[in-house]
Amino acid sequence: MPFERNVNNKFVLESVYRFIAYLMLSFGVLLYYFPMPLQFQHYVVSIFSAAVFVAILCIFTLTKHKFTRHQIKQIVFVLDSCVIAVALSAVHLSFVFSGLILASFWYLSTSFNKISFVGYSLGFLCAVMTFYVSAFLFFGFENYFEDASIYLTIYSFICFCACFGVTNYFNKKALKNLITTKDYYQEQMNRYIQFSNQLSRYAPLQLWQSIMRGDTQAKIDYKRKKMTVFFSDVIGFTQLAEKLIPDDLAFVLNDYLSHMAEIAKRYEGTLDKFIGDGMLIFFGDPQSRGVEQDAKHCIEMAITMRQQMHVLRERWLKMGFPELHIRMGVSTGYCHVGNYGSDYRMSYTLIGHDVNLAARLQAAAHPDEILIADETYRLVKDEFVCVPKELMQLKGLSEPIKTWQVIDKYTGIRSDLQQWFDYEYKGFHLLLNLDEVQHYEYQQLLDVLEQMKERIQTQHDLTTEQGIARLDTRDEVQDSGSKLGGFESDKA
Repeated sequence: MPFERNVNNKFVLESVYRFIAYLMLSFGVLLYYFPMPLQFQHYVVSIFSAAVFVAILCIFTLTKHKFTRHQIKQIVFVLDSCVIAVALSAVHLSFVFSGLILASFWYLSTSFNKISFVGYSLGFLCAVMTFYVSAFLFFGFENYFEDASIYLTIYSFICFCACFGVTNYFNKKALKNLITTKDYYQEQMNRYIQFSNQLSRYAPLQLWQSIMRGDTQAKIDYKRKKMTVFFSDVIGFTQLAEKLIPDDLAFVLNDYLSHMAEIAKRYEGTLDKFIGDGMLIFFGDPQSRGVEQDAKHCIEMAITMRQQMHVLRERWLKMGFPELHIRMGVSTGYCHVGNYGSDYRMSYTLIGHDVNLAARLQAAAHPDEILIADETYRLVKDEFVCVPKELMQLKGLSEPIKTWQVIDKYTGIRSDLQQWFDYEYKGFHLLLNLDEVQHYEYQQLLDVLEQMKERIQTQHDLTTEQGIARLDTRDEVQDSGSKLGGFESDKA
């Protein structure tokens, strides 16, 4: 993994960089004592630096599983502070050397590590204690703040510049690695999002969202819930498949299914599956607004699908395709819904008596008819106009079933705001969807309706009560007069 490689590379980089820094620090202390004979205490900084370096390697390798990386950084900062304190004690706080050491150490600590306030406080206390212990045991308390030799001063400036240069180089390299890692993970995330979007089309939208949120587990499981089940089918589609070429048939089927699936999504129905030209949709899982509201949403969806089918049928007729109609069945009751199948291939669906009942109602419905079971009627009767049907003996059911035909939604409460008008009679078909009409087209529609009204009124005036057409109302008066005059003359 790129992240693991970056972590390991950063650890190696910090180790090499710390080794060079400790080596330069030890050499600077030896350079400070160069004019005088070297003794054991002059090598204390080198020995102590080597011991701390080994300790830091052990911390990284042995305790990285016990401590977080942030905690390890705090510990290493404290150890680095102790090494700096020993070096400052060794040079008796030589002004130039000490100042450049502190500046370099501060720059390094802020560049490579993010130290907390507790870490800074602990490092300061340990550094002060180490400074006085080193002075007491090895270096003494005299000759503080003396001017260093010219060699040590030049060496200090060289090390300071090298520290800044190398640090900036590694910072840029680390930034580049960070950008590369970010781009890698961004690319992977985009790939996973694309895969997720593609796979989501093979499962119900509500189920996919529930899985992504962690509310649902992909395992074989089911539950019993009261739900509303919807079945639909296109009448004559099988015969149509024998007449059309595969490309035209696929166009009609995809055109129909895409519009119906969009309507199901609008009303928050769970689209279970496409069964050829049929659809199975249910309301109540994984999201539900209550049994009654789910049933009402289902009926509203069915009415909208019927209206949309009128639009599609008119368009298909103009394209030369035969006239197609839809039939629908709805039932409400307790079903078992969940994942069925095996561990490597499962399907999210529902089973139960009301699923079969909805399928049977759909098969018994007439063209453009919505048949609902009695339980569904009790839930939606206050908002929808329903007409009772005769008892039906459906296939696979032992007793006759009471059913209802859905006509439309009650519009008395909001008749002035009604957006759909769908009326069909012999020789007349009105389909108006105000959602699709632009405001500047209202006057044109009013003119067309006025012309239709005047034409119908004219036809009414030219037709007798017996349905016989006449050219003019005066003709009937003249004919009546002629007949009456002839009768009188004959009588005379």
